[in-house]
Amino acid sequence: MKIMGKETIHPFLFYSGKIAGYIIWILYILAFFKIINLKMISIIWLDYASYITLCAGFIFTIFSLFNLGASTRFGLPEEETKFVAQGLYTISRNPMYVGFHLFTISSALINANIVIVIFSVYSIMVYHLIIKGEESFLEKRFGAEYVAYKNKVRRYL
Repeated sequence: MKIMGKETIHPFLFYSGKIAGYIIWILYILAFFKIINLKMISIIWLDYASYITLCAGFIFTIFSLFNLGASTRFGLPEEETKFVAQGLYTISRNPMYVGFHLFTISSALINANIVIVIFSVYSIMVYHLIIKGEESFLEKRFGAEYVAYKNKVRRYL
């Protein structure tokens, strides 16, 4: 199975947004295990909120991966894939991205650092642009079926 697809936006934005997100997720792991402390403020309920947000992110990401199955791609598929509108995809057109956003938000919460918040906002904004590009592609590939789905199911939640 080919996992990488074509970028939906300018490659610089596509990769810089994804890399910013991945770095933020790594910083979460390092902060969680107390390997680093980047906090500008220390409020315990932010840590608890980050744990809850992280768990919700895992749920969305894992279940959406199962729902997509062999159609999972990072970018646009170049080969034929099937249209998936079951499982979590009945409540969100982008549950995997919801999970990714929750990971990013959880890192911003646990690290409580303005630089990480800025990188988080950047990553989420880039992912939004990626989603819009994917939606345009899906509308062209699946036509009326996708338009009907888009009119029925929200982009996020």
